[in-house]
Amino acid sequence: MRPRQVLSVALLSFSSFGVVSLLPAQTPSVLTRQYDNQHTGQNLQETILTPSNVNSGGFGKVFSYPVDGQIWTQPLYVPNVNVGTKGTHNVVYVATENAKVYAFDADSAKKNPNPLWFTDFLNPPNVLAVPCDIGAGLCQLFPLVGITQTPVINLANNTMYVVVRTQETAGTVVSYVERLHALDITSGAEQPGSPAVICSAVGSGGCSFGGPVMFIPKVKQGRPGLLLVNEPGFSQGVLFMGFAGATGWVLAYDASTLQLVATFFANDGITRSGYGFGGIWGAGGAVVADSAGNVYVVTGDGYFDSIINWGDSLIKLVLTLNPATGTYSLVPADYFTPSDEACRFTNGLDLGSAGPLILPAQGGTTPDLIFQGGKASTLCDSTPSIYIVNRDNMGHLGGQVSLSQTAKAGSSSSPAYWASATANHIYNVADSDSLRAYTVSSAGVSTASVMQTSNTFSNGSSPAISANGTSNGIVWALDRTENSDILPGVQPVILHAYNGTSLSELYNSTQAASGRDTAGPSVKFQVPTVVNGKVYVGTQTELDVYGLCPCPQ
Repeated sequence: MRPRQVLSVALLSFSSFGVVSLLPAQTPSVLTRQYDNQHTGQNLQETILTPSNVNSGGFGKVFSYPVDGQIWTQPLYVPNVNVGTKGTHNVVYVATENAKVYAFDADSAKKNPNPLWFTDFLNPPNVLAVPCDIGAGLCQLFPLVGITQTPVINLANNTMYVVVRTQETAGTVVSYVERLHALDITSGAEQPGSPAVICSAVGSGGCSFGGPVMFIPKVKQGRPGLLLVNEPGFSQGVLFMGFAGATGWVLAYDASTLQLVATFFANDGITRSGYGFGGIWGAGGAVVADSAGNVYVVTGDGYFDSIINWGDSLIKLVLTLNPATGTYSLVPADYFTPSDEACRFTNGLDLGSAGPLILPAQGGTTPDLIFQGGKASTLCDSTPSIYIVNRDNMGHLGGQVSLSQTAKAGSSSSPAYWASATANHIYNVADSDSLRAYTVSSAGVSTASVMQTSNTFSNGSSPAISANGTSNGIVWALDRTENSDILPGVQPVILHAYNGTSLSELYNSTQAASGRDTAGPSVKFQVPTVVNGKVYVGTQTELDVYGLCPCPQ
């Protein structure tokens, strides 16, 4: 196969990891979950926010936009969008569980209190977001499921790709439908050929995609953000999306035609009561791609045999063309599975509870690494569950480069990466633990954290980094103080900002008096979007925006 490259769907003037290109300074875009296809979680073109001006005296909540559903997706951002008669705006895009997509002015709710455009995928009473039935165990997101997967934007064709799940009634027949939509980012209108039906089924019926397990849109969970990767023969690249349910699925779609290209199944569907089967979720970030276009997915509990059963595994997938048939398949080219996989499956300890991070090349004998967390328990691992995997030789069952040592806490979050002028760090938050930093070099990853925050995060956090290249690094993290695994909580999410070189706290949204900076109630798997001097935070009820301001105490 000829070499491939990841489509440029991240911060546009980056030439490589941790290196700012020599292109003129420009406002970057945030087009995909966790900022890039490697999920480094970093914006290296932030020149406005610095450790010296992010404090409760001059930084705080500057405005918010109400929305009609929970925001599980990460807000996306594009500067200088021509929105027809409404002129040119920096735009922040938000998708909700009530199957709505909003385009808001990213800079001022005072000047533009209403959405610049708004797309509603519902048509009550016949077309609704899927209701969550806790009693039947049909979902872990209450009360509605509409758009959970962070969309992805392709600036080459001004298109946002969104997966929407709906309940549709015709007479007495109730169907559940999963669709892939391609929206014009300037208007919210459907692009030609959109939408495409992923699966439509009556009641608890499903679609097979030619595999061993039915894809049942009524009950399956689609949580990982969409990934857009450049592949030979596809003019606008290929969309990869992960799902969990009776098994784990990866579906690959042609981004130009919205046609299904290939599938991957993580389990053969053998029934075992009380356990999932290799579900792909990873705290909303289970699907990533390296600079060569190889796609990596991490799975949850399930049987494992490295043939058709891939429970608790990190798998490298290659989109492969069969010249004889002209069809494509997603082929497992390599994998890593912890040696305690059988114990994990028995005790519900998903490796795939946390999203992977593809590290930039560090030199040395093993330059190409993936950082992978997961759930942990003394029932299984003799050492904590943070694995550093060599993606050039992933080690198969029980193989890894090293195993980092930290508090005995599992993770249901995704890490971030930043290279300062003096050191390279991974920032990771395990459940009920501090935010910790690990050094990265040609020698590998430190076996213990080198710094940590003074506060802890009871339910983990997926941090983001803002920096001006190798300087002025700030680590942003959201503290979800309630465990809202099924029922949503009511407590506001807390935004924290830390100095990237020391993890000393610069700011948090509870410091100002009278609730000045209070955000909306928290949601799981949310990642703050930091760009152009603002921090955008999705909540259950609103999009909260933080920035520099004359902030009265």
